[in-house]
Amino acid sequence: MRAYLLLILLTLFSGCIDVGSDEYLTEDLNLEGKTVVIVFYADWCKYCKALEPTLNQLEKEGIEIIRINVDEHPELARKFGIRGLPTVLYIKDGVEVGRTIGYNPEEVVNKARELYH
Repeated sequence: MRAYLLLILLTLFSGCIDVGSDEYLTEDLNLEGKTVVIVFYADWCKYCKALEPTLNQLEKEGIEIIRINVDEHPELARKFGIRGLPTVLYIKDGVEVGRTIGYNPEEVVNKARELYH
C-alpha cells in the first residue's frame, strides 16, 4: 500500500499527469481572458517555415499570433503536449478551443478567422 501511494505521489510531482492546458495557458503565458493563436515551431522545421506567410497574413488581418520556439522553450512544449510541428493552438478567453497539428494552412486560416469573428 505504501509503495502504491509513493508511486502516485511521485507521478504527481514529476509532471507525468496532465493537469490540463488551461491552467498553463493562464499561468505561463498570462492569457487569462485573451483570444490568441499560439504557434509551436522550430527553426529547422521546413513545414513551420512554409506556414509563416499564412501566419503573417493573419497578423495583417488583426489576429494576434504568439510564436513559441520548442527548442528555446521545451517546458512549454511539454506542458501543452506538443508532439508534432508545427502545432497551432486556438485560444478563446484563455482556454484552448482547438488545435491544428502539422502543415495545414487552410485549416489554420479558417480556425483563426472563426476564432476572431
